[in-house]
Amino acid sequence: MRKIFNDHGFNLIEVFIAMAVLSVVLLGMAGLINITVSVNRNTGDKTAAITLAQDKMEETMTMGYADISSMSQTITEDYDSLLDGLTFKRITDIKVNKPDSGMKLITVDVYWNNDNRRVRLQSILSKTGPD
Repeated sequence: MRKIFNDHGFNLIEVFIAMAVLSVVLLGMAGLINITVSVNRNTGDKTAAITLAQDKMEETMTMGYADISSMSQTITEDYDSLLDGLTFKRITDIKVNKPDSGMKLITVDVYWNNDNRRVRLQSILSKTGPD
């Protein structure tokens, strides 16, 4: 019985095909890494914005109905005034007698990315007890 051995190794075409397949796979993975980093950054910014909105909402609600101004008002905290190095803008809007008398509608908006992104929280605070 005669055995045929092929000791020549890979030929040049096979090596080029393997390199092309490997480069396509690696380029695809590099694109996924960029997308993942971008999504993580956006998620971190959104989490910070939600935290800023919740903090302001809790601060306002803790004041109670009587201690909040009896006039409708809007308070704007400009960019760079909230967190070190992060650019967020927070706007608190208080509407008196909305949606009904004896109620105050509190809206907290947090903007970032040059006002392209926004988180909004709303709550209603009502008067309790006699006038």
